[in-house]
Amino acid sequence: MIKLIACDLDGTIFDDNKNIDSDLKNVVNKLKENDILFTIISGRNEELMMDVVDYFELDIPYACNNGANIFKNHKPLFNDYIDKQSADRAAKLLYDNDIVFRAYAKEDTFCNSISDFFLARMKGFSKPFKDYYRDLDLTKNNVMKITCDFYNHIELIDTLSKEINSYPHTAFVKAEDNVYCVNSITANKGDGLKRVCEYLGIDMKNEVMAFGDNENDLPMLKNVKISVAMGNSDDEVKKQVDYTCLDNNHNGVSTFLKQYFKDIL
Repeated sequence: MIKLIACDLDGTIFDDNKNIDSDLKNVVNKLKENDILFTIISGRNEELMMDVVDYFELDIPYACNNGANIFKNHKPLFNDYIDKQSADRAAKLLYDNDIVFRAYAKEDTFCNSISDFFLARMKGFSKPFKDYYRDLDLTKNNVMKITCDFYNHIELIDTLSKEINSYPHTAFVKAEDNVYCVNSITANKGDGLKRVCEYLGIDMKNEVMAFGDNENDLPMLKNVKISVAMGNSDDEVKKQVDYTCLDNNHNGVSTFLKQYFKDIL
């Protein structure tokens, strides 16, 4: 029996214009009346998720930064930081190769430049950024995630991916399009959802349905009872799930839920 629905945000319950699946809140509320809970497992940081958390009136734990942070009611329950030396090495490598990035730390957020992707995300981010420069020592900070936009250097993705993945306790994964994230190797959506389930006393492998669209969703999708890829997902993601629903521009999540739970919705 499914007791929890876990959803990614971008490309899943957000359409391409960052509007939320228009029928999902109504569906979520009806499922909750039947003791089926809903949570969010996202690559976004908590500040960029706050409005969505409040919109769904989440009163259970949810995961941010690809599982690096677990929050409940906007208060942290768990943090998984990148190895300090690895975070510093990754930032310097990205800087030296002219890759636009942001390093999200507990203490501050550092950026070296701007791109259209980050410009769009700035609209929901109120915390001031600090400039990153080559001699900055990130080992003095607790870095949760480094988000990198390869829009102008896609030819470097494979090379830099291999380098960063060789760093101790570090993972480099695709988030969307040409955007990649550096996280702790144990900070992934699968481990993030597992921690949420542990807080709730829910069996992840037998009582959870999850929705996602991209490579960074696979650790979550591959470890739940029912996995659903969006119609806009990469083919590689679709191959590794149980179902594929409509795309994110056509209320894919709510439509699937209404069909799957038609006896109670």
